[in-house]
Amino acid sequence: MQPSNTTTILNKCRTLNDQISSLRQKRETQLHLSQQALLDSSSSAEDQHARQNLDYAQSDITASFRRIRVTVNELKNMTPADHRVRTQMDTVRRNLEREIAEFYKMQREFDGKLRDQVRRRYEISNPDASPEEVDSGVQNVLMGQEQIFQVQGARSRQAKDAQAAVMERSAAIRQIEQDLIALAELSQEVAEMVKIQEPVVEAINMNADQTAENTKQANEKLDGAIVSARSARKYKWYILFVCILIIAIVVAVPVGYCFATESCGTKSK
Repeated sequence: MQPSNTTTILNKCRTLNDQISSLRQKRETQLHLSQQALLDSSSSAEDQHARQNLDYAQSDITASFRRIRVTVNELKNMTPADHRVRTQMDTVRRNLEREIAEFYKMQREFDGKLRDQVRRRYEISNPDASPEEVDSGVQNVLMGQEQIFQVQGARSRQAKDAQAAVMERSAAIRQIEQDLIALAELSQEVAEMVKIQEPVVEAINMNADQTAENTKQANEKLDGAIVSARSARKYKWYILFVCILIIAIVVAVPVGYCFATESCGTKSK
């Protein structure tokens, strides 16, 4: 991998961590406050204002998730060979998975509270409805199939406020469902990012193991060569010694014979 590519991946990891931190702050403050405001509202005007703030907070968070998703998809197509890069990507993955889980939990809890409020307000608007009719009516409202409640006669203002409250909350619930679908898709893409990188890391590890094995074999062969060289030098000196010994014997035998027979330098008469 080129150094510039490694730097690019590390920069994207830092960008993702910054985006995740910003997302966490929005979730813990802006989204939490707007959700609580809708749960606590008691009039049509308050409901409408709370819904507007909630829509803004959710839209802002959705946009943040889209930006994160783009960066994740870019990282999926990169192959980190540097250990630092792999470590940073693992950290980003854990941070993102943790934030997705927290946002999912928060949305599910809010969804449950909204559904309880929808049911109570539906019962206020339709006091004569049976439990089965309430279940069916609430389900139709949440699916967007029933826009208003059927209020018999001149109902009280409380019933009409309940109608408006249900409509605001049912719209919020449908938005939550869309957000959760998007979260599931993002979670899958994060998992794919890790899965795609695993073969790369395995290949890197295999290459590292092969390199280590080759180095070990090379060292063993080098040690053998050194031993062979030392043995060769030792045998060379042995051969030289034997040659000198043979030459000495060849010279010494005639000389010794001459002295022994006193014939060296004597001419026959």
